Amino acid sequence: MYEKLKAIGLDDKSVKWFHSYLSDRRQFVSVNTSHSQYGNIDCGVPQGSILGPLLFSIYVNDMVQSVNCDLYMYADDAALVISGKSVDQIEMSLSNEMESLSIWLEQNKLSLHLGKTESILFATHKKLSVRNSLNIQCKGVYIAPKSCIKYLGAYFDQDMSFSTIGRNYISKINGKLKFLYRKVSFLDERNKKLLCTSLLQSHFDYACNLWYRSVHANIKHNFQTAQNKVIRYILSYENRKHLTFDDFKKLNMLDVERRVEYIMSSF
Repeated sequence: MYEKLKAIGLDDKSVKWFHSYLSDRRQFVSVNTSHSQYGNIDCGVPQGSILGPLLFSIYVNDMVQSVNCDLYMYADDAALVISGKSVDQIEMSLSNEMESLSIWLEQNKLSLHLGKTESILFATHKKLSVRNSLNIQCKGVYIAPKSCIKYLGAYFDQDMSFSTIGRNYISKINGKLKFLYRKVSFLDERNKKLLCTSLLQSHFDYACNLWYRSVHANIKHNFQTAQNKVIRYILSYENRKHLTFDDFKKLNMLDVERRVEYIMSSF
């Protein structure tokens, strides 16, 4: 760890400070009134500490040097991405990269949780109809192939249709809105809008610049229908009341498509 801190430019005095912070730490297990003997902590950072996430990010920052493909990292999540003209070529390359990554992790006293590792093959419908999964192994363990994966809260389908993420968010919006309807007698318009903004709007917005343009028209329609339900709830309208531009303007809200365009423009 200390060599990595030097490599990113910390001076000797700062490295000594981190050495003092991380060294001579001990731990024990407590069950009811019984305590185990103290054990020395030889690696890792204090869990729950302010510096923990930063030090971990610095520690794994050179992981990218262990592979020859794209490696995307966020905290302790990592994804290997390989493209190729044939499935066999992708399988061979990905298996080799997995082995190389596993060696790096072992050398750095980290472990690869193969039970939580998944593989997915992205391709067109035509190619997926011929073959739709990868046969990847690492350390003799078979990596489970999936037709849809969840990464950083977003769902990725094999055909990149993003149907799963769309249906999932619509389900969450409708479920939470049903809960809010049960509390409607306690809320005025201001508080209803506040709750909808804090509890529901994130499902409309999260990663929308990634998936919204590719999703099927039916799902886009269902998203707008869900937003219409939210507006009727805030304004205390009947379930089938037609909404006009003035209703959106009154709440200072854009419809779903224009909201996505606004977010994309902001990015």
